[in-house]
Amino acid sequence: MHIPSKVPALAQALGLAPGPNPGENEAVPYPVPTLRLLPPRTAKEVLRDRPRRLVEEAFRQSPGVVLAAGAGYGKTSLASEFCGVYVALAEEAKDPAVFLWHLLAAYQGRAELQQVAELLEAGAWPRALEALLGALEPLGFHLLVLDEVHRAESPGVLKVVQGLVRLPGLRLLLLSRRATPFAFLTVLSERELAFDPEEACQLAKALAPELPAFEVERALSLVKGWPLGLRVVLLAMRRGLKPELALESAEGLLAYLAYGLPEEVLREASRLALLGEVPEAEGQALLPYAEDLLLERREGKLCFHPLVRSALKTLLSEAEARGLLTKAAEEALARGEGVRAAEFLLEAGRLGHVADLLVQEGLSWLARGLTYTVLRLLAHLPEALRRGRHKLGLLEAEALRQAGRYQEAEAAYQKVLRAGETRAYLGLARLFLDTVEPARGRPYVEEACRLFPEEARPLLAENLLNEGRVEEAEALGFSGPRLLLRQGRPAEALACLRESADPGLHRPPQNHREGTLLRALLECVAGDAEEGLRWAERGLREAEVLGSPFGMSLAQARRGHALLALHRLEEAKTAYQSALAMAEGGPARLKVEALGGLAALGDEEAYREMVRLARTAGDLWVEGFLTLMVAVAWLRRSEVFSLPALPLLDPFLRALAEAYPFGDGWEGLLRVYPFLAHRTLFSPPVSRVRRALWRLGRLPVPYHPGVRVEIRVLGGFEVRVEGRPVRFRRDKARLLLALLATGDWAKEDLEEVLSVSPGEFRVLWWEVVSALEPGRPKGAKPYFLRQRPYGLNREAPELYLDLQDPEAPLALPFQGLGHPFLEDWARAYLEERRQGLLRSPRLEDWLLALRLDPLDEEALRRLQGTSAQEEGLLLHRRALRELGWEG
Repeated sequence: MHIPSKVPALAQALGLAPGPNPGENEAVPYPVPTLRLLPPRTAKEVLRDRPRRLVEEAFRQSPGVVLAAGAGYGKTSLASEFCGVYVALAEEAKDPAVFLWHLLAAYQGRAELQQVAELLEAGAWPRALEALLGALEPLGFHLLVLDEVHRAESPGVLKVVQGLVRLPGLRLLLLSRRATPFAFLTVLSERELAFDPEEACQLAKALAPELPAFEVERALSLVKGWPLGLRVVLLAMRRGLKPELALESAEGLLAYLAYGLPEEVLREASRLALLGEVPEAEGQALLPYAEDLLLERREGKLCFHPLVRSALKTLLSEAEARGLLTKAAEEALARGEGVRAAEFLLEAGRLGHVADLLVQEGLSWLARGLTYTVLRLLAHLPEALRRGRHKLGLLEAEALRQAGRYQEAEAAYQKVLRAGETRAYLGLARLFLDTVEPARGRPYVEEACRLFPEEARPLLAENLLNEGRVEEAEALGFSGPRLLLRQGRPAEALACLRESADPGLHRPPQNHREGTLLRALLECVAGDAEEGLRWAERGLREAEVLGSPFGMSLAQARRGHALLALHRLEEAKTAYQSALAMAEGGPARLKVEALGGLAALGDEEAYREMVRLARTAGDLWVEGFLTLMVAVAWLRRSEVFSLPALPLLDPFLRALAEAYPFGDGWEGLLRVYPFLAHRTLFSPPVSRVRRALWRLGRLPVPYHPGVRVEIRVLGGFEVRVEGRPVRFRRDKARLLLALLATGDWAKEDLEEVLSVSPGEFRVLWWEVVSALEPGRPKGAKPYFLRQRPYGLNREAPELYLDLQDPEAPLALPFQGLGHPFLEDWARAYLEERRQGLLRSPRLEDWLLALRLDPLDEEALRRLQGTSAQEEGLLLHRRALRELGWEG
């Protein structure tokens, strides 16, 4: 990627001509130096079988291994013995977008990466990570080596590493000087990587065979197993130096390197080492001393070991080092590599030039997704240097906004606004669009429209949309799935988003607007809640990678919506509570969806708070949307929510409100919005949906009662229709339904067990049918009951029988009915369940079997020696005491 110099003043100050293609704005690939993708061809005098076996063994236990040790412990040499993809990282790779450019370059030609490149060029690096993982999966089992990871260590890079570890088949080998951030992987430290005596002898035979063994042992003892230190000491001893000094670290390295080398060679080496690598043609004078300086020749360049570079740098004066680094920055700028130029300028201490470069190039870097690069460079600039450069403050505010740090961004915008930088009005308008707070954004949008009418026009349109003024937003040119959603066309909105080139959650402003989480919401509304759950979880991963609390909170709320539609209510509650916790400290509007979700689960106080925050934010449409979500969710639990007067309803929401609570006559709504019959957020109870389908002639049953029936037999016997308990006039009618719940019957057998005549049985039968299907017309065939054989229609989705629910708590069925057949059946049922639990390999099931029968010796025996043994013994002893069998 060429980052052209758009900095005439800076170029002149540095003595530079303008870079190539001046004025070019197109985002192109980040330039990854070739040498970072080539493993060093390190010397192989020592066969490191012992640590190699340790790495191989570690990979059998973990998908990732970290070689964590100081410089010179042979991490790279050891890694080069494994065949795989190699990437060396530098300081600028702290930015996860830059890190991904490195991975893209490393895998070029090995996988199909076009989509990854396009997403990175658009700045969508979390989506690029997901696309990269998908592209690498077909490669199967392979090794990726990441060298110098400590130089690029950052929260964003750590998230990328965690994403890579999820990839099946990938083995990750990290080489770092620190182990702390990677504790979730297997770590091998300096103790495992240090040379043992056998390895020290191998190295001595290759470098200085004339040295006696005792001298080698002494040198190894002095350096305490440090491989590079031993190499340097042995080379110095070969030139006549005695190892009197203990070389335990980089300190003192220069004395050994310099011993016996001509001064002019050291001067030249120190000058060339400053950049870490130089063209071989420039370093010809060093070639005869390559071994002594630990130089490596790669791809026409000479490369210095990092410790050697640090040692040699001390020979340069500060002025000379600044001059050389400034020249390197000029050359990088001439190639259009602005970020690399900034790194050289930072090392040279030319902070003023860094500031000027940021002023000119910073916004284009943000557009490429290099948010964290901009923030990192800005962090190096002292406050005194920023004074008078208001554009730096504006750049910082914009970067903070793109990083999702909204409170800091608002403070930064306000600061530069007070300093007279009027473009901050645009930034503040965008910020309150990001957080969907149209009331707070309105004054800034209006002022931006006065000062920058063309740039502010789309911001005004979006703010109008967020206020519910949809027609005005559309008149100003706003379009897309969010407009369609607020126009009451959710199915079209979903189709539009499915067909679009979805940029995904690449920066927090896209959390809810045109990316992953909008797709999750639309799938929940007009698609399929299972698909909505997948998109919400993908959005959560992307937000976690971004480190965006805003994105994570919203993703959890959208997960809650999907789980609510799927009737996984406990999981939905957990998701909504997580969303609320993550929203703390963020915009108040962020809590609205989570509060609406908790209200849907029955929390009336959460509903009142949701309404208050939605009105404060100025988004009345979302109040109506969530109120109807709450009302439908209550109805699915057989409770009717009293709908208030709702403002700003679109045609879809208005039709829902008018049809609520979905009695007969709402079939036309289902015809217009067929997704209401599927697992979606606004789907009425399944009984009412199927009743409507029957009335439309789309359900092949002779009659549908339009109610939900619950029959609970575990513990006591209870029957509910539409959530209301059923009262039977005759006890034998209640008993008949209990018998039907046990299985299928012949009519004669039922008459015998009930001790009734055929005429009495007929009366009991129709009493049960009428109780389960109130309003059933005379002569209609029963829906919930079957005849010939007699039993329950267990396949009916509107029927809940706890005997069929694997999550239902175990208890003795039909307690309190006192009928011999049911008592025998209940005992047989429990025994069958107990035997099934004992056959299970799960400890929890054995404990459950003992709870069913605390005197069960077999269950107690199974628990011996397990973590549940004590609990099992307590249950057993309590049962014995209750029976009076234990004192």
